[in-house]
Amino acid sequence: ECPSSSGKPNHADILLVNLQYVSEVEIINDRTETPPPLASLNVSKLANKARTEKEEKMSQAYAISAGVSLEGQQLFQTIHHIKDCKWQEKNIVVMEEVVIAPPYQVENCKGKEGSALSHVRKIV
Repeated sequence: ECPSSSGKPNHADILLVNLQYVSEVEIINDRTETPPPLASLNVSKLANKARTEKEEKMSQAYAISAGVSLEGQQLFQTIHHIKDCKWQEKNIVVMEEVVIAPPYQVENCKGKEGSALSHVRKIV
């Protein structure tokens, strides 16, 4: 049983192990009593989290393979958690309205003047 990394008292972290990578299992302590019933899992929430994590990893892999600088990768991670953004070659496209080109500075933010461009410039 793992206590929740969020600190919430009624929650626990769930660790999944890919058994294809397990070569040996050793029983340390065999219990005789019946274990308590498992808490119900929100499977759709877990699936959404897995999908989001996969998308983030694929985005990181794309940035590395495209030769994006470390600064660009870090900026993408920062903005990605706040707003909808994606890679377009080495450019970061935010909310389909703002494009941030290398070297990812405030003056490299282009888009229609307005609140979206202003907000992205503040983040950069």
